[in-house]
Amino acid sequence: MNKGMIRALVLAGVFLVSTVVFSFLTNKTNPDMTTELEEATLPTVQLYYKEQKINELYGYVDEMNAVYMRDSITPIDTDRLLPIRVQNGSYAVDELSYEIRSMDTKRLIADAKVDSYSQKNGVITADLPIQNLLDSNAEYLLIIHLLHGDDTLNYYTRIIEPQDCYVKESVDFAKDFHEKTFQKDGSGSLATYMEPDSSADNTTLANVSIHSTLRQVTWDKFNGTVLTDPSVSIKEINNSYNVILLDYVVTATGDNGELEYYNVEEYYRVRYTNDRMYLLNFERTMDEIFRAENDDFYENYLQLGICSSDVEYKSNETGSILCFVKEGELWCYNATEKKLSQVFSFRGYEGIDSRENHKEHDIRIIKVDETGSADFVVYGYMNRGNHEGQVGVGVYHYDSVANTVEEELFIPSTHSYEVLKSELGQLMYENESGMFYIMMGGTLYEINLATTKEKEVVSGFETGNYAVSENNQFVAYIADGNSDSGSKITVLNLENSKSFEVAAAAGTYIRPLAFMEDDFIYGEADDSDVYTDSAGNVQFPMNHIYIVDTDDEEHGVLKDYHKDGYYVASVEVVDYTIYLNREQYNGMAYVPAEQDTIMNREGDSAEVVSIHSTVTERKQTQLQLQLLQEEEISSDRLLTPKRIVLESPRNVNLKEPEETDYYYAYSAGRVVLATDNAAKAIAVANDNVGVVVGSRQQYIWKRARKSSQSPLTITIGDADASGTTIAKAINGMLSMQGLNVGVGELMTSGNTPKQILKDTLQDSVVIDLTGSDLDAVLYYVNLGTPVFAMSSGSEAVLITGYDNAGVYVYNPATGATEKMSMTDAQNVFDAAGNVYFAYMKMAE
Repeated sequence: MNKGMIRALVLAGVFLVSTVVFSFLTNKTNPDMTTELEEATLPTVQLYYKEQKINELYGYVDEMNAVYMRDSITPIDTDRLLPIRVQNGSYAVDELSYEIRSMDTKRLIADAKVDSYSQKNGVITADLPIQNLLDSNAEYLLIIHLLHGDDTLNYYTRIIEPQDCYVKESVDFAKDFHEKTFQKDGSGSLATYMEPDSSADNTTLANVSIHSTLRQVTWDKFNGTVLTDPSVSIKEINNSYNVILLDYVVTATGDNGELEYYNVEEYYRVRYTNDRMYLLNFERTMDEIFRAENDDFYENYLQLGICSSDVEYKSNETGSILCFVKEGELWCYNATEKKLSQVFSFRGYEGIDSRENHKEHDIRIIKVDETGSADFVVYGYMNRGNHEGQVGVGVYHYDSVANTVEEELFIPSTHSYEVLKSELGQLMYENESGMFYIMMGGTLYEINLATTKEKEVVSGFETGNYAVSENNQFVAYIADGNSDSGSKITVLNLENSKSFEVAAAAGTYIRPLAFMEDDFIYGEADDSDVYTDSAGNVQFPMNHIYIVDTDDEEHGVLKDYHKDGYYVASVEVVDYTIYLNREQYNGMAYVPAEQDTIMNREGDSAEVVSIHSTVTERKQTQLQLQLLQEEEISSDRLLTPKRIVLESPRNVNLKEPEETDYYYAYSAGRVVLATDNAAKAIAVANDNVGVVVGSRQQYIWKRARKSSQSPLTITIGDADASGTTIAKAINGMLSMQGLNVGVGELMTSGNTPKQILKDTLQDSVVIDLTGSDLDAVLYYVNLGTPVFAMSSGSEAVLITGYDNAGVYVYNPATGATEKMSMTDAQNVFDAAGNVYFAYMKMAE
């Protein structure tokens, strides 16, 4: 044996011995620092109404901002007892108490300890006596407290003593409808309630509605079996309709005998009359739970099954690593090593536990690298683990080599998941230097993941004064000027903290609009075209739209869009198309014009992984992710990473944002839009058959009003008897509240009509409805208050009543109330720019 080989063997032996010794010493002082995700332990609370189990509540370990906790509403029976069952299992409950508050939480109505309750087999049964302090059909907040040693668990729901709302009948109807969808022989009666039309997609079971065919509603050839009893959740109760959700799990046998699991949700909006029940809306969504079976890979496709087309996924640059989110779980597939990892999931291995399957969290993939590792964010309610019962934002790193997941940061929140989700839709990003960026409460924060130190980068973000790229790497904001336009825009690259500025040309203002991938889009308006309307809103008709290259050091303009006679009010970017919402000036106001588009034809070709669909007779349309090559995995290549045990918590508490006028559009209990623009919230709520709620939980708008409202009597005070129609209209609104204010004089001093109402009506909320349609604003007339409307560029009227034939309009110029058809009135208000505002009294 030569000396070189001997030396190599000696060195190898030394290395081996050193490795063993090092490993021994390391393990002796640092045992395995990884663990499984802890099981769910917190009790659930089930509420009852007329012996029907409703509104299962989940516990919060933190005291939440109760103003934002409006997930469900619980009816109180006439005996004023609310039966509850606490499924506490082995979790010891030392004390049970509750409190009742006004919806804005400022008024405490009741605070009581429950002394009488029974406990058997891990279930506590009690009746909560609701004091005789509630007004019929008024909503209140109920908070149930479970004391466990020094810890308190909190459970939230709205309560109402319904009168003429027929809640039980509505719930019974929803449950009966649900059962009949699984009964082929008895399903014929459902046709009475269906409204099939061409708007429904009858090729998919992922989304079925009242407009679908009866065959789709009754599951066609799917042949599924209900695994869990439908969980009943009531979202809205009023005299006009009730909103009820049913959640359950369905199983089915796959083509090769494997068991499939699906989360299903049914949404009902029901109206009761003495003659019959009316199904106003019905929608059923169905999402397959990914099981990582071999059948999930077919040729070069990864099968996602029946699900929504809104799939969160991200790959590395070559497409060899693919991460995707499915039903609250994060999966990563490594095509090179043919490994599939369930990176994050709250679900256990056995069965479907309601606490683990609770769907009030979501996952956003931040980035995927070439080794198969990934950074991701989990936000919302934490079903299990070290943050069980908290709402917050968790930042995690998945190490594919070590097969571990490490928590890098946790930001607790006192807002509900729905509200948090609406806030976090703005920006979350992690760069290569370990800096995490998040926008909350109008402030952009930078957090060092190594030290958990945070700092404010920019504050004062409002709707209209900033834009964020789709991957969240770039944010553009107005660097000077007012809240929605200025002469300078800063574009900040969060990957390297570098920025550049876009300056307005002389005599113009500019506004950030959007991004298409990394290309920045902004609009330009001549200062002579920018003006403030009667509602106090800045009108910003843009005659140029610019697209700027953020990658080029010169940041050159890629495109300048301009068409004579047309202005752009706003833009929307969908995939690789920019939709330009245009308007024209008619001599009085800017009115909507036909939409135009700008397309990026090179965008789709850059994708290495894309979504496709396939169709089978049993499951109909299913989604799939296209992979680079034909794939197949074996059971020994299915991985579940372990969690790294933290030596100390990595919590960062960001300051709560100040209370501002914000509007939340809810549909089926979910926030579909959060904005500071009431008209936008109302439009979205109207489209989604929902409601709009303000920052203090007062209802701002409902898609429910009386069939008619007699015209209100308007009186103009002496101070404005000879004033303009605008001043008279505002004076008339104030006179309805017994106030005689010199509006004209205040307007001469620079106050806008809307601001005068806000300053004078201290006990009311003034709502800017500019941009709404006439039908939507009649909700406020239905409440017994007039609505201000511009009828031309300088003239105003008050909408004071309506019926099936039209609307009543008070004309301050003549002092007379005139009736107009709905069409004629809408045409008048359209031509004037649809400028409306109203007010509503705050609930006491």
